[in-house]
Amino acid sequence: MRNVSIGVLVTVAVVSSGGLQAEVAAPKAQGFDFDAGADVRFRYEYKDNWMDKGKTSVNPAYEDYYRMRTRVWGKATYGEDFGAFLRLGNEFRDYRNSEDNKRKNEFPDELYIDNLYFDFNNIGDRVNLRVGRQDIKEGAGRLISDGTPGDGSRSTYFDALLATVKFLEKSDVDLMATWNRYRDDWTLGNPHDIYDNTKIKSGDPYSKMDEKGLMAYVHYNEVQDFPMEFYWIWKQEDRFFDKAKRYPGRDFHTLGTRLMPKITDKLSAEVEAAVQIGQTDGQAGMDGRDIFAWMTYAGLTYSEKEVFGKPKLTGAVLYLSGDEDSYYKTSDGSTDNGWNPVFNRTTWFSELCSGMYDQYRWSNLIYPHLEAGIEPASKHKVKMQIGPMFAAEKDNGATDNYRGLYTQLRYDFPIVSKVFGKRGELTGAVVGEMLWYGDYYQHDTVAVNEDAAYWVRFELNGKF
Repeated sequence: MRNVSIGVLVTVAVVSSGGLQAEVAAPKAQGFDFDAGADVRFRYEYKDNWMDKGKTSVNPAYEDYYRMRTRVWGKATYGEDFGAFLRLGNEFRDYRNSEDNKRKNEFPDELYIDNLYFDFNNIGDRVNLRVGRQDIKEGAGRLISDGTPGDGSRSTYFDALLATVKFLEKSDVDLMATWNRYRDDWTLGNPHDIYDNTKIKSGDPYSKMDEKGLMAYVHYNEVQDFPMEFYWIWKQEDRFFDKAKRYPGRDFHTLGTRLMPKITDKLSAEVEAAVQIGQTDGQAGMDGRDIFAWMTYAGLTYSEKEVFGKPKLTGAVLYLSGDEDSYYKTSDGSTDNGWNPVFNRTTWFSELCSGMYDQYRWSNLIYPHLEAGIEPASKHKVKMQIGPMFAAEKDNGATDNYRGLYTQLRYDFPIVSKVFGKRGELTGAVVGEMLWYGDYYQHDTVAVNEDAAYWVRFELNGKF
């Protein structure tokens, strides 16, 4: 009798527990829902003694300006299976000392479609599909992060199809097809400066380079404390123009992996390696070239979560292969070994050092560095980065590989939250960067009188 009573009690407990879990589990959203909001970004920036793009010389001029980006958005959903999202943007600038830029991007500039996509979720209980103009970032963003590099940080969208397919309990693969055009005709207004969304060099007025791509990006999370990513990306860059010349296009594949083992509760690692193969176009006076390039990143991070400030320290090395010849041509038709950042032509980890390249085309870099971070108070974050930079190959007539010593200091802070009831916030950031020039910028044919390059930004961000 006693055993029966215990059995009854256990059965009741299990049933009650199951019923409680069913009550606690959030019900699936049903019916039509709509939400909307806006965001504002103000940036003031100052830079001085920056390097000339793709050269070993330095420009002693300084630049001093502010810019304001405003965006409004609306989101409509029907249950969990269907959705639509629209975001409109505008950005204008005011240059205080540059006559060449004085009338660029003046208010009100133009209204552009920053995002416009449709979601079709739970197709066969395994597939989520997003169709249209959308922001996409994969992994650490070293390859997939910006489909419109020509307009800087004004927008980052891809015109794409993106399907996320779940193939194991904790793992999925992102499948993407994208076609990003140099010219966006979905705008209102009359901009003072032409937006060439994919440019590497400025054309007249457009570079006329479209970019097409396919991607399969696997997120494998079945091994506890050891996330892995594997990817293949195909990209085609059309031939493009500057003011007077035509440059060859490219057709290449990138294959790689990213491994993120958690070694202990306080120690973790990250390793990413990728290789590129393909070919550049041939044209009059210039033979086509085979492409073989590679990228590696390796970092080890120690973090303390129970100590005041939650300090974190990372030691890492970034390697981007380079080529002695120009990215655009060669004297002997040899293999092009210069790394191509694929869809990551952004300011990436440094606004200042992106100035080494034509429109953020990162390549030819060895960067061992330390990163340190601390949170002295809730949502207050201080980060520092420092390390020497080297060219993997002595290009552009350089007689030495040492680019210089780079350092960055950043402070992010909250200002006010819950501006409108339960939503709305205002945050800020201050960032400073310096590059003390090395002998890569000091050689027989180039006299560099400036010791260092500087860049400072003050930023305010509002979300409502």
